[in-house]
Amino acid sequence: MEALLGKAEERKSGKSSASRPKGYWAAFGACVLLVSSAQLLHESASWSLDYGTVLGTFINLRAQSCNAHAVGLILGYALAQMRPDRLRAIALNDRFWVFFFALQTANVMAFYWSVGTSNVMTMIIVQVAGAASGAFFFALSCQATAGVGARVFLATVVALVALTTLTVQGLFSILEAGAPALVSEILHMALVAGSAACFVRAMGAGACLRVQFEREPYAPMGAPRRRGESQGRHRGAPSFALFLIIGAYGAVFGFLHVVPLALSLDVSSRVTAFLFGAVAALGLFSATLRQSDGTDVVRLWNRFYQYVFPIVTVAALLGPLTMDTEFLPLLILQACALYYFDVLLAVASYTIARVIKASPTQVFARAFLVKSAGFFLGCLVGFGVHESVVLDETAFSVIGAAIFVILSLVTFHTNSEKFAKTVWGLLPHEDAHGKLASRRAECCRRLARSSGLTDREAEILEYLVAGKRPKEISEMLVVSITTVRSHVRAIYAKTGVHSHGELMHLLDEK
Repeated sequence: MEALLGKAEERKSGKSSASRPKGYWAAFGACVLLVSSAQLLHESASWSLDYGTVLGTFINLRAQSCNAHAVGLILGYALAQMRPDRLRAIALNDRFWVFFFALQTANVMAFYWSVGTSNVMTMIIVQVAGAASGAFFFALSCQATAGVGARVFLATVVALVALTTLTVQGLFSILEAGAPALVSEILHMALVAGSAACFVRAMGAGACLRVQFEREPYAPMGAPRRRGESQGRHRGAPSFALFLIIGAYGAVFGFLHVVPLALSLDVSSRVTAFLFGAVAALGLFSATLRQSDGTDVVRLWNRFYQYVFPIVTVAALLGPLTMDTEFLPLLILQACALYYFDVLLAVASYTIARVIKASPTQVFARAFLVKSAGFFLGCLVGFGVHESVVLDETAFSVIGAAIFVILSLVTFHTNSEKFAKTVWGLLPHEDAHGKLASRRAECCRRLARSSGLTDREAEILEYLVAGKRPKEISEMLVVSITTVRSHVRAIYAKTGVHSHGELMHLLDEK
């Protein structure tokens, strides 16, 4: 009878439901729409601003718009670093979210009012608030990734970058060129309303985002684990090196973002650069990252120094050669490297959260907080350089050489498998228990590949080897126990075993 119920449930829900818990795509839709809204505040300001006077000083307002957006990102990601129990209380507070989305609506209205009245200070303040709320919401939405497999997450990252770029740089840039401001404002408000509607569904009874927040709160990152769990030896120096790497690349991205954009470029040049850069980055991501790479920090690190480093350095060195083409090749390469870097950082954060069993919100927020802080520093340096140095071929040559040297030092100084496992992955230095767990995880991956297990079956295999029972697995993955048992039977059939003991014996042989 149970087998018949399991098959009926599989037919009803389909294969996708096992990989995508209830409400997952609603959480994704809410994230896409609100992140697009936050990005649009910045891009719309950049499209409309140029030079102007603020507090009696004649400055480049477009560069200040970048600074305001970066400050907002820092504030939002820093706010998401609060203790998991406090974050849980906020996430489950319906009144907070009514206030949150009402504030987003008011923020959009204030922005278009400031554009219509040329009130620069209001425009800057609105960008800070919008970026902060967007970053906080993005980090919080990442909690839903705790219940999905690597294949679904990789598809989620690609879709997030593609949809936000098409919305902001595609749809709204076209509206900016010829439609009345009222049309843009109405559609912008629709983004916020759509996000609110999706979020209500994502937080409904039994939906994955609510379930993840209702479960026992995660321990704060770095907190002692319970007895019997593996706890490595954390070291301050490697962690500093990790932050230095992410921050250094963020600073370079911020610098390359501000210096050309502080020049007199038209909207079409900037939009073209972002669109082509996103297409190139997603194409590179699809070509260079396999599903199995999404669970291996060593391979992720290899992709980082093999692709991000050369693209960024080439973009910097191209500066003197692209002045006659409004820096378009430089901007495209810079956008490509930035998108690819963000995708890798997101995949690494997903892997880290799963391995060390930390809150995805905290892991994502911490990684992107460091990157945003570096981006802000790069924006400040870029603004200072633009204001004090004549940007001729000589200046761009010096800038390109300096960026090459800096990135070479922070990239290849830490180029090792040990570093990738223990630092880039934010993983602790493994003790005896940790090494045993790592070996078993690698054996599970090999067995999954050789036996043709699906993404979800491979995930459940690791839980089985870790000693988890079907009931525990169903609670962690937010699926029914019948579905889990159906997957367990499929694992046994494909691996040729008949019991948990035989499965463990098979893994020991590997």
